[in-house]
Amino acid sequence: MKKILLGFMVGAISTSGWSVCNYSFNATQQDLQAGGANRFQAVLGSKVSYKIELGEKVYAAMSKTIARRMLNSPPNTQVVNGDRNLTINGIKAFEFKIKLPKISDSGTMLNMFPAGAMGKMENGDGLAIMLMYQKLGATNSFYVSVMESGTNNSVGAPIVLQPQNTADGYQHFGIYFNQNSQQVGVIFNGVNQGYAHSYSSKLKNIYFMVGSNYTGATAQDANKELSVELITDATLLKKNYPTGATDICNALLIF
Repeated sequence: MKKILLGFMVGAISTSGWSVCNYSFNATQQDLQAGGANRFQAVLGSKVSYKIELGEKVYAAMSKTIARRMLNSPPNTQVVNGDRNLTINGIKAFEFKIKLPKISDSGTMLNMFPAGAMGKMENGDGLAIMLMYQKLGATNSFYVSVMESGTNNSVGAPIVLQPQNTADGYQHFGIYFNQNSQQVGVIFNGVNQGYAHSYSSKLKNIYFMVGSNYTGATAQDANKELSVELITDATLLKKNYPTGATDICNALLIF
């Protein structure tokens, strides 16, 4: 009887929304090289990193499914269906945890772009919630913007944020989008910036990618590390989102 009861409890838990909501950047070098990019030096699930080498390099991370869809799409295709379907109501959230290298040489340019979420809306157009970072000389900034592609082709003015000294040495971005009001909000290092962008149609599906490149790297900046971790599971997201928010798999965030 105890075994039957235990089996029932395990089965109930597995179907009650407690399952892990993860995302894997499992595209291989072969998948990425057609686009002229390299696979990150280290890839573990949804965390990627590299150490700077002399000269220049371009890195990309995405799922194998999305890499193949991009490769097989007709030229100039602006809309790619995401590999995760979304409910068309409620507030969805995800995060990026970023470790930035301390660039010393003023001639080294470091970019992180695009990092973010993309997908297809109900009106057939594409939506991109984009996070960009650039370091070159005195420039040292993050930029968060929203772009619609297809018939609309509109770009929202970016939010500009400067990296901060944090207790753990990481920069934390929380992104949440409200499917009811069709707005995108941003949380940066624990401070809610509120809704900053809007989009014209509900998002049907979503995918994630991370891109980064550097040029002009010298010995002063060699072996310094950049890492980016995507967090999509409700149990791992920070607890400062609007009430009722869920992860992309529709699991409720518990405050």
